[in-house]
Amino acid sequence: NSWGCDRVTGDKKSRKKRGEGMMFQDEFVRFYGWGIIVKYHMALYTVGLVSAAGAVRWLMGHRELPIPMLVEMLLVSAAVAALESWILPFDREWEGGTLLWRTVLWTLVCNLGFAGGGALLGWFSGMPLWGSVLLILFLELCLAAVWFADCVALRRESRKLNRGLRKFQQGDRQTG
Repeated sequence: NSWGCDRVTGDKKSRKKRGEGMMFQDEFVRFYGWGIIVKYHMALYTVGLVSAAGAVRWLMGHRELPIPMLVEMLLVSAAVAALESWILPFDREWEGGTLLWRTVLWTLVCNLGFAGGGALLGWFSGMPLWGSVLLILFLELCLAAVWFADCVALRRESRKLNRGLRKFQQGDRQTG
């Protein structure tokens, strides 16, 4: 294509036949793809933290969010998203006990990062106990939604697309 994307895509064998420098290119594309997914999750988590902090502060009579707090939320979200990519890699599927222990580890990391970060950095200081309980419940609900999206819905869609691709490839072999 005119953007040259076809030169960095395809399988290793076809790129090797074209004589391209595979190792650097493959690693760069893999790292770049990882970065896109991690930044997406970082942004999702940051928006959630900023929204929750904004709602809490608004209910407490404050009408601003300090810039250092926003930066802290962004950094905590980046750390959680990077750890998440190691615990539940986006390019692998887990089942049974392995999925269970990875999910528990991911939940601990998220709770320590978000609730721990909030407590340590004072994002929600001055909030009454009932507000803290509601905030934790909201966090758990949001984490459950993210887990469902990543570990069930998107992976189910990927399996469906892969089955269709295999079926197409088998049909292509039979006719070619």
